[in-house]
Amino acid sequence: MTASVEPGRWHSRRPLLRIAIAVLAVVGIGITALLGSIWYALEQFAGCRSSVLSSTRSPDGTKAVFVFRQDCNATVPDSMYASIAPTDLPFSPNRSRAFLGFARNAEVLSSWRGNDVVEIALTPGGGDFIRHEAQVGDIRIDYK
Repeated sequence: MTASVEPGRWHSRRPLLRIAIAVLAVVGIGITALLGSIWYALEQFAGCRSSVLSSTRSPDGTKAVFVFRQDCNATVPDSMYASIAPTDLPFSPNRSRAFLGFARNAEVLSSWRGNDVVEIALTPGGGDFIRHEAQVGDIRIDYK
């Protein structure tokens, strides 16, 4: 005995199958867009931005003291840093380790005494230090 299939029955189910596949595709794209939006919002919330506030070149012009602020999300206080970096490359806080860092706003004034000594003055006078180093390579740091 052979099974017989009614000719119109399979063809009537075919449009329903196409509609179901289209609905599943739209739902999948919607879920992907929603997850992407959530990921983007979390990245923006958790990410930090660095803004260079000033730079002071050494007398020979090969390096500079870069003072920058790091702005993070609302749960992390803003912090200030200073780094010494070469002037022939764009400044990047990821490339040049900060020798000074503190967890509040203050004005950081830097000046060079020759090519191997940097004077740093904080107005108002510092405090809440994250990092406070006396030397960067062969460059001495004098805090005033």
